[in-house]
Parts: sequence; C-alpha cells; structure tokens
Amino acid sequence: MNAPASRTHWRGIGIAFLAGVAAATALSKASPAALDLRTALNLSLTQIGWVMSAGTVATFLLGVASGQLSHWRGARRLLRDGLLVLLVAGCLSALAPATGWLLAGRGLEGLGVVLITVSAPTLIAGLSRREDIGLAMGVWALWLPVGSVLMLALAPALLAAAGWRGLWAVSGLAALAVLALLRGVPPQAGQASGGRLDLSVLRSAGPWWLALAWFCFSSQFFSIYTFLPAHLAHTLGLGTTAGALASALVPAAIIPGNLAGGLLIQRGWSPAGVLALPALPLLVVMPCLLLAPHTPPLTYLLLAAYGFFLGIAPTGIFTLAPRLAPTPPATGPILGLALSGQGLGILAGPPLVGTLLEHTGSWLWPVLLLACALLGLVICARMLWRLTASAQRTD
Repeated sequence: MNAPASRTHWRGIGIAFLAGVAAATALSKASPAALDLRTALNLSLTQIGWVMSAGTVATFLLGVASGQLSHWRGARRLLRDGLLVLLVAGCLSALAPATGWLLAGRGLEGLGVVLITVSAPTLIAGLSRREDIGLAMGVWALWLPVGSVLMLALAPALLAAAGWRGLWAVSGLAALAVLALLRGVPPQAGQASGGRLDLSVLRSAGPWWLALAWFCFSSQFFSIYTFLPAHLAHTLGLGTTAGALASALVPAAIIPGNLAGGLLIQRGWSPAGVLALPALPLLVVMPCLLLAPHTPPLTYLLLAAYGFFLGIAPTGIFTLAPRLAPTPPATGPILGLALSGQGLGILAGPPLVGTLLEHTGSWLWPVLLLACALLGLVICARMLWRLTASAQRTD
C-alpha cells in the first residue's frame, strides 16, 4: 500500500465511496425483487435464496487473496475493473431468460463487488492524510447500508415501471456513472506495488475466530434480509412498495448502529465486547419480529431496533483485525479471511433458510437456526477477547 497522502483528497474518497454504493445496490437488489422473481421465473424460495447468495461466491473464493490484488494490480485500476465487471454483469443479468443465466450473472456481479470492496478502502487510505484515515474509513464503512437503503427506496418505482429486469440493470448503470467520475481520482493514487502474499499470520487461531464471527453475523443478517419484504407482505398485507420501504428501515438503522459501535470503542469498550453486545438483544428482537403477531407501528419499531443492534457488530470486527495482526501488513490477510467468512455466511444462510421456509411454511425453524448463529457470535467474541487480552499481557 502506498504511504498516506500529504493532503486528503476528499473528492477521490467520495468517488471510491460511490463505487461501494454501486456494489451495495448489486448485492442487495435480490431482496426487494424476490416476489417479482418468484412470479416471473417461477422460482422457489430456495432458488430465491441462491439468487441472493450467488453474488458472494467470489467473495468466499477470493477473500484470503483479495488483500494482495490491489498491490498486484493497483487499487485505482482494480476499482475500475470492478466497476466494468459490475456494468457488464448487471446488464447481462437483466436479460436472463432462465434461472441458470441469472445465477451465472449474479456470480459475475459478485466478482465485481469483491474487486470494489477490496480496492476502494485501499485507495481511500492512499488518498488520506494519516490524521484523516479514521474519518475516511468511517465514511467507507457506510457503503453497504447506504446502498441498501437506496435500492430499497427506489425498488418500488423501478419494479412498477420496468419489472425486476429494470431493477437488475440499476447496479450496472450505477457502475457506469461512477466510471465516468473516475477521472476525478488522481492518477498517481493506488499504484501497483507488487509484493509477495504472506499468509503466515493465518496459522494463529485469532483470524479464524474472526472469520467465524463474520460467518455467524452475515448468515443471520442476509437470511432475514432476503425474505423480509415477502414476510412483511404475507403477515401485514403490505404491497411491494410498502414492504420495500419498511424493509429499508433495517439498513437505515444500521448506520447509527455503526456510529454507536465506534463510540463505544472510543470510550473504552473492548472490540470483542462490542462484537458480542448486539447478539443478546437480537435474540429477543428477531423472534418478536418474525414469529409474534403485531401491529404495523410495532413492526416498524422492531425493524429499526433490529437494524440498530446489527450495525454495532461490524465495528468490533473491523477494529479487531489490526489488533490480531502482529505487524501492520498482516492486517490484509486477516481481513481477507474475514471476508471469506462473510461470503460463506451469505452463500449458506439464505438458501438454507429458504429451504426451511419452503418445507415448513413457518419461521420457527429458521429462527431457531439463526438464534444458534447469534450464540455462535457470542462464543467467537469470547474467544477473541481471550486472545487479545492474552496478547496485551504478553506485550
């Protein structure tokens, strides 16, 4: 990675953030389109789960090596590559005549997403003064909730005007718009530097517990997020527009959750404690949201609470990675392994939950399964707390 800049290039940081937002629209669009996809292509709930998950195959497969890609290719060029892949994949997927084509397009979109999510933070670090890197990375951390909120807010109008195919093309068009802005990023930023990929840090237990924590978190969140609009339509009788807008409360509430997690760490909480904190209230909120009958106002309150508590956990994960690294360059492989854990969680969770919903017609078994994932998050946080505390005593 290049050294931090002598001055912070906020315009370039903003463009890199917009690339992340475009990637988030690709990752999240399967959720508001679930009902339309089921009707148009005659998909089962399991297949809808795979439509969501297929976009993360590349994240799972390339996670460990992804930290090195920006060194070999250069962060700026890799960001451009990711946007080009997203553009092509979004447009081709919008033309899908059958499920197989759609899943292949989702896999290609996933490649674009992982290239962007690897290169953008590397580029942002290179565009920031050392004193501003924390603020710049705080901006970057919002890429997924901001993109998800935008997609859910725009989905009703797009679905009404052009169906799921129109919605599917949005991420490609968003990538095209950001490509047009890339000239605003200094050409010298994010240059290739080469270097050998050192995975020796992965021989220790800490990075694997961190990856397992990401698996537990992402499998639980994306399983619910995928089927939430359909669940709200079924239980509350909400139409496509109302269901998508109600679902948007979750990623919108994740944003203050992220900020709350950062504030807790700043005030002395251990990152492992911040990682475990949301699991306990989520064990109450999740069953209430998915199993208990309630009125629309209470539903909206539960959706907001669910998103807020969810948003706290990633702050702990991102803060733990550098603390587990014996040297700064070792942070890359640790984050890459964590990214693979996240990808595996998204790959496994939604299809499994879709299968359970298909065969039981109830959220009871999925809720029990996802509660186990939350308990797993607590166990991972406990192990990570012990490992980081032991390292501090050694130092």
